[in-house]
Amino acid sequence: MNRLLGWHIGLGETGLRLFQLHLLWLGWTLVGGVVLGVFPATAAVYAVLRKDLMRGGDDGGGQGGARAAPRARLRTEFRAAWRREFRAANCLGYTFVAIWSLLLFDRHLLTTVDLGALGPLLAGLLWLLTVFVFGMTACVGTLSAHFSESVPALVRRSAVFVLARPVYAAVNAVVVAVVLCVYYLIPGLVPVFGLVVPAYFSFVYIFSTGILPNGTRHAPSTTSRTITPSPARSGGR
Repeated sequence: MNRLLGWHIGLGETGLRLFQLHLLWLGWTLVGGVVLGVFPATAAVYAVLRKDLMRGGDDGGGQGGARAAPRARLRTEFRAAWRREFRAANCLGYTFVAIWSLLLFDRHLLTTVDLGALGPLLAGLLWLLTVFVFGMTACVGTLSAHFSESVPALVRRSAVFVLARPVYAAVNAVVVAVVLCVYYLIPGLVPVFGLVVPAYFSFVYIFSTGILPNGTRHAPSTTSRTITPSPARSGGR
């Protein structure tokens, strides 16, 4: 009974925190005039979620039994992350906007131009590329929050993740797609949780796989050594 009660309390606290994050996402998206605010606000969401997972949701606890420094208030932490990630998040976000725009333009060409026998082949290749880019998009927020790298390096890392860990990438993409389907079936959840819920479940899944280094945010010089899990964990290549 106590375990069930604790589970319900924990679920309620998580839901409340995600709702608060969504409100902050909305507010700071507007602060940036939407165009310059949406991607830094999204990066701030991932930054807060990362810290929640790294510290197990305990502001006073740390790893290995050590007591970590108290965390700032949620608004303060979100604002600091938004300002810190403003430039990089916009560059990364609009890089993916450009990629998706190119894919949509190519799809438009395929539907309007008669390519003869090459049409079905190119359409199939475009579908594969679209799935690949969706996998990159679904994981890049988590990777950008966990690794201090340049925009080209993060794009490359998300592509390598999809290619080198196809099962993990596929499950992560399915997790995000399932949440989006739930949003489609229950539209009322969108104004309550927005993109925070798919970001949360995606981060939780990728973090649970063990492929992310468990520690402070990693610089580019260390990421290449820490992205690969141990053989016992990965079960071989």
